[in-house]
Order: sequence, then structure tokens, then C-alpha cells
Amino acid sequence: MRKRLLYFLSLLIGFSLFIGCSSTPKKLDTNEDMLADTGELTLIELQKSAVRIGKTIGEYFKKNPNPDGVFVALLPTKNDTSEQIAVDVYDNTLVSELRKNGIFTVRTATRNQALSEIQFSQTGLTDKPLSVGKMKSPNYFVKTDINESMFRHSGDRIVEQAINTEMIEVTTQIAAWSDRVTYRKKAVSGSGTGW
Repeated sequence: MRKRLLYFLSLLIGFSLFIGCSSTPKKLDTNEDMLADTGELTLIELQKSAVRIGKTIGEYFKKNPNPDGVFVALLPTKNDTSEQIAVDVYDNTLVSELRKNGIFTVRTATRNQALSEIQFSQTGLTDKPLSVGKMKSPNYFVKTDINESMFRHSGDRIVEQAINTEMIEVTTQIAAWSDRVTYRKKAVSGSGTGW
């Protein structure tokens, strides 16, 4: 009787482990280009777009060099779509690509924090005082917005999302450069998408 009970328990545990292991998530290849069912932008598409934009900005400055150097303030990317898009992925990839092209990003959003730290360092309570005169000012703003349109084509729902990037010269406010990356996708029908 005891042997049968142990045998039954071991079968039950083995079956439970089998069921538990078969329902665990599986790692996907992160280099594979996948499309979202709803047509929204994926992280890979955001990264590819930022690399392309960064390269074209670099090419612009190779043709139009600035003798004072190029310092850009990257304004936060604005998401004007119905989806939750990880715009930080785009921004961080763009900063990285700009650095590869010798273009430096000035973080204007942290300027007040930096000024407070400099002021504290000049009280004499730190080992070395910081200087205000070393701060860089941007000579260009880079502004990005992501917008979308949705429409039907031959009975299919299509979503078109565009990443619009523009570079504005700070002193003149002239748009010196602009580019657009567009993704058009068909939503998977019958999968419960909300739009």
C-alpha cells in the first residue's frame, strides 16, 4: 500500500512539474524583427529609427560644420499616438548615435540641479570647488514627435505611425534639418485589438 502511495505521489509530482514547465514563457530571439498585433512601434523599430536619424544628423554636420562645435539639447520625445510607446528607448539610442558622430547632448533639464551642486561646492565644504564657466549651452534643439493615423484599406485596418524629428538652431529658431521615419502596418484581425 505504501509503495503504491509513493508511486502515485511521484507520478503526481512528475506530472505537476511537466505541466508547470510546459507553461513557462520561452525566451524569444531579441534580434528578430517582430510586429505587434495592434501595429504599434516595437523597441527594435524605435532603435533602428533613432540610429538612422542620428546618422543623418551626423551627415548634415559633416557637410555643414559648426566652428564652435555641435551641442544639442534633446527635447523629450512627444508621443501623440494611442499606444504606450517607450520614447526613452528612442531618446537614449539617439543620444548614443549622436555621440558616435561627435555631437554632444546638453542635458538642459538637469541644469538647476547642476547649479545647486556648483553653488554647494563653492562653500568650501568639498575638496575641490566646481566652476560655473564650464557649462555648455546648446546651439541646436532636437525635437521629436511620434504621431499616427489609422484607416481602412480593402477591409483591413491599417495603422501608420511616423517619427518626425527636427533640428532647430537656438539663436535664429530656424529649422536647420528635419526627417521622418514612417511605419505602416496591418493589424491582425480577430485578435481582440481595441481599435
